[in-house]
Amino acid sequence: MKTSVDCLACFMGQALRVARISTADEAVHLEVARVVAALLPQMEMSLTPPENSVAVYATIARVTGCPDPYLAIKKASNDQALAILPDLLREVEQSEVPLLAALRLAIAGNIIDYGAMASFDVGAAMVRARTMSFVIDESRQLFEQVCRLPGKAKVLYLADNCGEIVYDSLVIRCLVDVGLEVTVAVKEGPIINDALFADAMACGLDQYARIITNGTACPGTPLASCSAEFLHVFQRADLILSKGQGNFETLSEAVFETEADIFFLLTVKCPVVGAHLARLTGKGLNELPGQGEMVLYCRGHSAVG
Repeated sequence: MKTSVDCLACFMGQALRVARISTADEAVHLEVARVVAALLPQMEMSLTPPENSVAVYATIARVTGCPDPYLAIKKASNDQALAILPDLLREVEQSEVPLLAALRLAIAGNIIDYGAMASFDVGAAMVRARTMSFVIDESRQLFEQVCRLPGKAKVLYLADNCGEIVYDSLVIRCLVDVGLEVTVAVKEGPIINDALFADAMACGLDQYARIITNGTACPGTPLASCSAEFLHVFQRADLILSKGQGNFETLSEAVFETEADIFFLLTVKCPVVGAHLARLTGKGLNELPGQGEMVLYCRGHSAVG
């Protein structure tokens, strides 16, 4: 997905939001606004929004002197999710189709996105998720693939944000329970509220899955910038689950060779992402306005962009 003109205004909004989290100094806020505004005309619009955001957030960190402004917020998100995890586990275990119940809760958890949104209500998103229809629903295809995969087949789970990764663990447990081997990929360095290796460990994902990083501090999965270790896992996976908008934006049109299908699990929080999904799937723009729609979309294997 290429960067849209609408993304430029969003970058400015994110810059001011992060500056205000980083410091109360209004002079620094102004300097952040000035330097980020100067970046915008230099952006390569053919790149994805997450790729362009790397320079934006690096610039903000340089000006504010704060490399991980969401550190405390990320910990709070993880702690809040862990507090309700036992109840959610019971709900999934008692549901008629545990994997579907887990997917619904995990996708609802994608509302925790400080890049796309200034505020959100996780509890309300969880309540809606239990009954809301997926606008794009390829869950049957996912179930069929999970059932067909042999024991010890390799699943790569591309994680997104803190807090959200706790809800992802519900899906990961379901996959492990049927004998699949799961690797979870998080980000290498701090970017917005994306999960890092330490977050995955603190949330206990290592009890069920191998944890790696993708080698980047990008809020997505830009394959050209990812580490050799990550690419090795990516290319050899039997199934890939990609969580969140940033991973979707970087992979929806990426050129790659893999035998695995990629299933994108996300809550759509942006009209630009919604419009892009509508173009890919033939849905109407009115069906994907970017106001919290839940999506489970499959991109087939041996993709060529």
